[in-house]
Amino acid sequence: MSTPDFRTMTTGRLRSVVTSLAPHVEWSPIGLLGGLLCAFSAMLPETRVQRGSGSMPLMLHVLLCGGTGEGKGQSWGVACAVAKDANSTFMAGHVINGVVGGAGLIQAVADRDGHALIVDTEYARVLRAGRRQANLSQVLRDLWDGATVATSRAKEPVQVDDPRVSIMGHITPEEFRASMSATERDGGSYNRLLIFPVTQVRWLSERDQMPAHLIPEAGEAMARAVRHGQRAEVVTLSEDAYEAADIIRRDMLTKARESEELKPFAARCNEQVRRIAALYALFDLRSEVTPEDLEAAAALVTYAMESVQEITAGTGAKAKRQPLSLAEKVRARIEMHGGAATSSQVLPYVGATAAEVKELPGIVVTVEREGKSGRPKTVLTLRGDTPVHAEQPVPTPQPMPAAPEREQNRATVVQMDAYRRAPRQAPEPAPELKRPEPLDANPFRALL
Repeated sequence: MSTPDFRTMTTGRLRSVVTSLAPHVEWSPIGLLGGLLCAFSAMLPETRVQRGSGSMPLMLHVLLCGGTGEGKGQSWGVACAVAKDANSTFMAGHVINGVVGGAGLIQAVADRDGHALIVDTEYARVLRAGRRQANLSQVLRDLWDGATVATSRAKEPVQVDDPRVSIMGHITPEEFRASMSATERDGGSYNRLLIFPVTQVRWLSERDQMPAHLIPEAGEAMARAVRHGQRAEVVTLSEDAYEAADIIRRDMLTKARESEELKPFAARCNEQVRRIAALYALFDLRSEVTPEDLEAAAALVTYAMESVQEITAGTGAKAKRQPLSLAEKVRARIEMHGGAATSSQVLPYVGATAAEVKELPGIVVTVEREGKSGRPKTVLTLRGDTPVHAEQPVPTPQPMPAAPEREQNRATVVQMDAYRRAPRQAPEPAPELKRPEPLDANPFRALL
């Protein structure tokens, strides 16, 4: 499925962190955002968020969903690097690599004082094991709820009274569909998971490496947020957030219940919104959830639910298997070279002739010469009104704001589609350069 603009799904400092990192990752920023949120939630074991007259923990259980070799590892790898920079002690001593059954998982959580981040890059095995071992599915549900978990061993039983456990898992669309039985789906094992598809949004040359300063800067921003969050006991709603919360709750539940595929996932959608909104507030060094936090969190949860609908229907997997079109290949090559590429940098790599490339819509072909006696070269560029990708482009990284962002003109949330703000209008087309006289040696002479 297409990747919407992640900026409508996050706020403030966390948005700035993702914006700074995303241009250096080939895969959709949503996967990176999900990884950062999961790691951040795991580092706040004692912090809770208001829910009605009570409160709930902030732990998130996130699944990155994509085909083999399609960026799940890279997305989590960047998020993990930021988390290690922010809190190396936690990442060194509280990470559980893989789930080994209900009793083994409880023991591993107890060994880490009830506070852990589970990372399982083969989460399909966990879902399959949950179908054979009812206690494993129940343990995973209890961990999300923060409820007591215990083993049933006669000798040396283990009990964790207040577990605080986040989960980061990887799975392919095919595995997700195959492992989702009706019993497990309706029983609540899946509605506690946030499913974020990971898709490719750009091609990067191997010369394009992550600037050395970005991970430490993002890590420092997360470290400050962790210190603030650990001091906060309960994140509350600001006075003007209650109305937005009521509208979001009614609208999401109503919309989700209209779809058979989404019904099983509707029961926890508002709890997911509240947890994510609280994490946005804490990352901005605040202790109150604003309407903007709620709307951004609702947009992210909506996207996760719609992704589930497409994955279970199989449309997402079919789309990934389709080969890139010639136009997509040419645009990717042009973008790789900074928006302008010579014919020798494009034609050998896309398997097309000069005539075929010339006929593509949105491709501008010009002949340029360096100086009076320089050798002419054919340059390919994109028209200003032609998007490089079908997905939303990632903006130029902006410096992290010194204070939380507040939007002045916030639209009232009235329906699920309203959580996605319209993408920015594309820039005006750049005027075509005047073509110099073509030379006989130029392969594009006859075409121009």
